[in-house]
Amino acid sequence: MSRHTGSARHRTHGSRTQDQSPEELVEQVKSIVTLLYEVVSSRPHEWEAYVPSARSAMTALDRLRFFRDPARFAEQVWILQGLQDFAYHDADSGCIRDIAEYCQASWLRILRNYPENVETLTGLGRNWLQRAQATLARIHREEGDSSSGGSGGSGGQTGNSLDVDCDWKSEDDSNYIKATLSADPRRQGPLYVEARGYLQPAVDFYTRAIQSADALGSTTGDLLAAAAESQMSLGNVSGTPADERFFAQAIRYLRRAQALPGYTLSVYLGQYLNDYGRYVS
Repeated sequence: MSRHTGSARHRTHGSRTQDQSPEELVEQVKSIVTLLYEVVSSRPHEWEAYVPSARSAMTALDRLRFFRDPARFAEQVWILQGLQDFAYHDADSGCIRDIAEYCQASWLRILRNYPENVETLTGLGRNWLQRAQATLARIHREEGDSSSGGSGGSGGQTGNSLDVDCDWKSEDDSNYIKATLSADPRRQGPLYVEARGYLQPAVDFYTRAIQSADALGSTTGDLLAAAAESQMSLGNVSGTPADERFFAQAIRYLRRAQALPGYTLSVYLGQYLNDYGRYVS
């Protein structure tokens, strides 16, 4: 094929895109996002080939001012969840930064219309928690920590939370938690500061999501487990006494999740609750 022919075809495709109606563009974006969901779930090793498609979907959404329309809320959530899963397809290794940041900005735009919406607050909490994973993984690598965080809640959260290494007091002192790692001066190092910068917003948004869900009587085990993971992760990169508060709140969320009919914690979170739950009132 000649260069001239290729250019002509490109111009024709561009003209066709411009001629599409808004609804046709939305359907095209949905097709792309459906494909991204499939890539993440069944062939994540092929992610790089689909980055241009994801970016073209973002361009089309911006052209349509799609996230300014409060009437399309359900579609907005579904599209952003798909883009975000794709952006963080391997969160321990990092993210596709421009797509991750696009999702965050779009969630915030939706939040203006629905400031107490559980799905929107959860989407933001998950964005920040996933963003922290690469920094937490780097801390593991650089410090040669032999203990490794497991996956998050069974609702699809991916996590590499640093495992808490605690020197618990006796059960008679169960209201007191002494985390020996919190005294480590490395907690003031740049990686820990970076991790806290990502994890504090995650904790804040998940806390708000649970408050909204509680008000509606719709709190799920997946939400509680993800919120617990954010608390555990922030506790692991914080110093005393803040870390004690984060670890204790994680246990309380896990207890609530475990008590929900039909819900089962992941093996990792269930073990964490079994090991440390008795020390938190």
